[in-house]
Amino acid sequence: MTHRLLIRPLLELGYFIAAVVVGAVTFTVVVTGISLSVGLLPLALIGLPMFTVTVWATHWAVAAAGRLTRTALGEDIALRPMPRPEHPGLFRGALSLARSGAVWKEMAFAWLLLPLATLATSVVLSLWSAAVAGILLPAYIGRLPGDGGVEWLHWGTTAEAWAGVGAGLVLAVLARLAGGGFARLHVALTRGLLSPGENERLRARVSDLQETRARVVDAADAERRRIERDLHDGAQQHLVSLAMNLGRARTKLDDDLEAARELIARAHEEAKDSIAALRDVVRGVHPAVLTDRGLDAALSALAARSPVPVRLRVDLAERCGPTAEAIAYFVVSEALTNAAKHAEARHIEVHVEREGDRLLVAVSDDGRGGATDPPGGGLSGLRDRVAAVDGTFRIDSPAGAGTTVSVELPCAS
Repeated sequence: MTHRLLIRPLLELGYFIAAVVVGAVTFTVVVTGISLSVGLLPLALIGLPMFTVTVWATHWAVAAAGRLTRTALGEDIALRPMPRPEHPGLFRGALSLARSGAVWKEMAFAWLLLPLATLATSVVLSLWSAAVAGILLPAYIGRLPGDGGVEWLHWGTTAEAWAGVGAGLVLAVLARLAGGGFARLHVALTRGLLSPGENERLRARVSDLQETRARVVDAADAERRRIERDLHDGAQQHLVSLAMNLGRARTKLDDDLEAARELIARAHEEAKDSIAALRDVVRGVHPAVLTDRGLDAALSALAARSPVPVRLRVDLAERCGPTAEAIAYFVVSEALTNAAKHAEARHIEVHVEREGDRLLVAVSDDGRGGATDPPGGGLSGLRDRVAAVDGTFRIDSPAGAGTTVSVELPCAS
């Protein structure tokens, strides 16, 4: 109740005043930039690069205004990302930006914000000022010049004071209604001009999926080459040596039994080395236990092999799709490996649960933190796998405070 009657009106009024300042900046940026772009266009087409600079400056300015609206008014507004030219090159890129509807929507917002914020501030501030003056009239009516508060009424001081209170209450209601109306108008303007439309979201999603698919294909190709290289350089060499030792042992069984025993023992060692090499090769390949017994059993095996103590909590009433389970397994596997190798962690917690049709995975350690997600790294590959199935991937790793990797996956994938 207090928030609605007191804090909310103050936030709206503060937003309108701040929007006037931000609107003045956006209006200046757009008007100055467009004027310079048009004026310099005949001069060796310098106006085209200037237009590109104006587009970027406008985006930064209106994005600040959009964040102000979202924060001050508490509205969940998705803002459009930085406009990107469809064609390479300085001049062709500028022309493609000039043909973009999103660019002109942002400029329209920059033009409209200042007059709309000025109107809202003037009306709401005036109404609230008059409302406060009327409500507080009994406190200062005796200090007003003349015999009464409003001499032409001839009501007497007391009646005029209570009339002022009544008028102040009415004006307060009008101020609240006006503030709420202008706030909704600002939100509608911000959402309509700065939020991506359905077609824009679809195009951005297609573009993201294309980039993610390309990275996933590259990662799969790199993994295939790793397996081929490891098989050739590791397991294959051990198996060749094993076959040679067994062949030599067979020829010595009749005339040199001691040498044959030695060769068989050597072949036994080669066989164990081959098993170890094959285990290294299949590192990262889909484990059979995941298919046969599910995510709980597969993660339990991972936790048991971890050199760092792991507390595992799995809450799955029913299994998710095989793709979601595989991605969750690889996320936990990579996170455990990173915590053991790089984080200097002493304890790791893994929590996996299903909420509706979403699979939630969180891996936290108490290591040194400061983990990064460079392109081409292990976490980047996991991010691409998650993004390929419309999942979300987040990493929180403040320096000295451990690392938490959180993943949300659609169970149907």
